[in-house]
Amino acid sequence: MKDLLTVLLDIEKRAWEAADARDVEFYRDYLSPEALVISPLGVLDKEGIVRDIVENPHELAAYTITDPKVVPLGEESAVLAYIVSLGGQTLFVSTVYARNDGRWRAAFHQRTPASPVTGPVD
Repeated sequence: MKDLLTVLLDIEKRAWEAADARDVEFYRDYLSPEALVISPLGVLDKEGIVRDIVENPHELAAYTITDPKVVPLGEESAVLAYIVSLGGQTLFVSTVYARNDGRWRAAFHQRTPASPVTGPVD
């Protein structure tokens, strides 16, 4: 499982770098055809994600990824989850990867802002 974590975390870091560089070609290859991203803009499909990368005028703040974990979902898919800190905020992030033609591609991605717990969580 350690190898899978290393592989997927490396791909995820390249995706962050590509988003910052607005590398649309990376994203066209990185995302599976049916990919979805849950963002403040709503639910974006692959073309919506690519369009957002092109149109987003902001550079990413320096970020730090901590506490990465992977959950295999069989031989051909897995969930990568971690915490990212950037621009003064903390986000819980998850990406579902599916392996097609021997390559890992992102099929689903969600970022959830961390907020202080104000009551019981159970």
